[in-house]
Amino acid sequence: MSRLPGLFNSFDNLDQITPEKIAFWLKSVPEYKILENYLANRILYPQTHALTEFDMQIDLAILREALKNNSSIREPKKTNSLLGDNPFLNTTMRKILIPADFLNFVPNLLNLVQVFIDAFLLKRKRQDFFQDLWTIVLTGDIDEVVGSILMPQFDGNGGVIDFKIQNKNYKIQQGNLELIPCPKSRCEIAYKLEKGKLLGKQENAFEVYGGKLGLVVDGRDN
Repeated sequence: MSRLPGLFNSFDNLDQITPEKIAFWLKSVPEYKILENYLANRILYPQTHALTEFDMQIDLAILREALKNNSSIREPKKTNSLLGDNPFLNTTMRKILIPADFLNFVPNLLNLVQVFIDAFLLKRKRQDFFQDLWTIVLTGDIDEVVGSILMPQFDGNGGVIDFKIQNKNYKIQQGNLELIPCPKSRCEIAYKLEKGKLLGKQENAFEVYGGKLGLVVDGRDN
């Protein structure tokens, strides 16, 4: 029987992650020695599954830092290929590329997507307003578009974005990350922002990719 690839098999930079960086993502922080030992075990046994919810939180923290390190190593290299240099992020096509195998270790797709947002998009300097919109793709034998990420840019505090999709209305406050169902392959949305813009406008309507995840609206300060 073949062994499943591990969550961390794709990374050769785990030894560069410090306990302080892991602790940054944890609500409850254990002693740094515990985090050091946990990381050492993940380096030796990357195929191991998290046994508890807290183990999962540590795994996700390690994954965030591994992805961030992967980005900083690869992004300076230039390429003319539309595929890009980073296997997890295509800035040209504005796609987040998540290996489908990761779901064997992190079954909650939204949690996994948030890890990729935190690693690649949070606090990212935007070259243009088109980077307010990203497509989420599960990669494997067959790539699958599972949804989109929308990242409104707020001015000051107290911003609100109103969405209308499939005759339903959603109100998302600044500072929140929320999921809007959109099971169709493409969905038309209309939005209006108070104290902010999305794709350079305060009000607009357009189509986005949907899928089994849907639309992730990240209203956190980014």
